Amino acid sequence: MVDVDCYNCGSKIHAFYASENGCNLVKCLGCGLLYVSPRPSPEEITQANKYGIHQGEKDLKVTKTFRKFKINKNIRVLQDIFGAELTLGEKKWLDIGCGYDEFIIALHTVSENHIKAKGLEPNIIKQNRAQKLGLDISYFDLDNHTTQYDFISLLNVYSHLQDPVTELSRWKHLLKDGGELLLETGDTANLESKDHYRPFNLPDHLSFASEEIVVSILKKAGFTIKDIKKYSPFHISPGLIAKEIIKIFWPTKISQLKYFFNGYTTDMYIRAKLVS
Repeated sequence: MVDVDCYNCGSKIHAFYASENGCNLVKCLGCGLLYVSPRPSPEEITQANKYGIHQGEKDLKVTKTFRKFKINKNIRVLQDIFGAELTLGEKKWLDIGCGYDEFIIALHTVSENHIKAKGLEPNIIKQNRAQKLGLDISYFDLDNHTTQYDFISLLNVYSHLQDPVTELSRWKHLLKDGGELLLETGDTANLESKDHYRPFNLPDHLSFASEEIVVSILKKAGFTIKDIKKYSPFHISPGLIAKEIIKIFWPTKISQLKYFFNGYTTDMYIRAKLVS
């Protein structure tokens, strides 16, 4: 485990925020960022992302399975953010951290196949599943990748990045002039610890930011903000409600039921354009 400072403002001063799975989540007293410190080494994080197993007091397995409901959710979000825009002309799209491909499937649907999408995914199980469906998904070195895209998406990826400030700036070369970034992450760094949803899934998630922090980082990296939309982070269904009620009476589980009906809209999508 290695100690780290705040990647946003560089402050070394922080306060304890919460603990989970043998890891501490701390709050930067300079800018308010929540981040894990100490955390696994870069080499351990790379291996964990490849196999979907993160080491804490207990192994945290995050590979999960393909979830069809995410396709419909992504379709609604894409329609809300882009309208019919994605059906106008052929575009190239790179989805970094594409998972099981639910977003790419939604993208093909919304764009009426006008979007040519490529996915990058470090988890080998997710890679194999997507490739069996005939999707263009693999893992490659972004720093040396030479293809340029009209759009890049990072959906539920930001919180897993070791240094978002450096990585977002470094990946700009992948966008064409005037290209756009669609970034999804939580807007939760301003919440009190008691109000932050659990589990944190540490040390898979390395940081939790806020709208102010992410917007500031994107602007410094050379982007202008086109739109910000926020949604509930939960796919609420009768089955999920029943599952969360059961967790209330299960000592080793954490129920998220209290967040379902109180306007908890922390799932943030930022559409940003690269300034030429």
